[in-house]
Amino acid sequence: MKKSTFLYSLLLLSAFTSCQKDHPVKVDTTGNKPPVIAAVHDSVSYTVDGKTYMANSYSAYSSGTEQVNQKVIFPDSKNLSNYELVGNPDSVLYFQRNTISSDGASLQVLFLKKYPKWHKNDGIIYFPALKDLLTQFTIGKYPYAEDFERENSENGIAMVISANGRSYASYSPFDLSRPTQLKPGFQKNSTFEIISFTRVTSGGYNLEAKFSAVVVDGFTEEQKKLENGYLRLYFTPFVAAE
Repeated sequence: MKKSTFLYSLLLLSAFTSCQKDHPVKVDTTGNKPPVIAAVHDSVSYTVDGKTYMANSYSAYSSGTEQVNQKVIFPDSKNLSNYELVGNPDSVLYFQRNTISSDGASLQVLFLKKYPKWHKNDGIIYFPALKDLLTQFTIGKYPYAEDFERENSENGIAMVISANGRSYASYSPFDLSRPTQLKPGFQKNSTFEIISFTRVTSGGYNLEAKFSAVVVDGFTEEQKKLENGYLRLYFTPFVAAE
């Protein structure tokens, strides 16, 4: 009886082995490739005075720095038309500027952040490294830098748009030598939210944002409300060498 059972077990094992050879287990050797992410085409839309503006024909990208915590000084107290703007010597306000335009509509958006100057090879490096720069674009809400191109004390967003043939900005058009009618906090009910930031497969980054703002006439400081803003950008950041 035991011998018969043993022979029966061998027959079952032989049949199972034959079945495996006839129908081998399929193994996926190709691996799962990450999805290809293409660069978006720069575009923007926004509404002012009930009219919607769209721009996507032309785009440009640049970056640079300005002084931080500026103040006005008068070298000659008897000549108040002659003045200088001086700032913190140890810091810079880095900006990335993206411009999009079409006939009748345009947007210039600036991403602003203060950085300490740092030295390398006996020179001063004014641009941040990539790991620092990317913190300016993480998903979330950002304040407007209300004193941009005046004191330059705030991180955040600044923008210039066109509507009805006129230019408007999210900050005062007057430099620090002139008084402004704008009160601190005039952008408190405005929003700028980055809702998507992804690395493009071929290099660079896509950014998507929605926004609203108080925008100010470039000559009179008349205020208007910008609503329903939507922005898409593609860019490769300018950064300092590591």
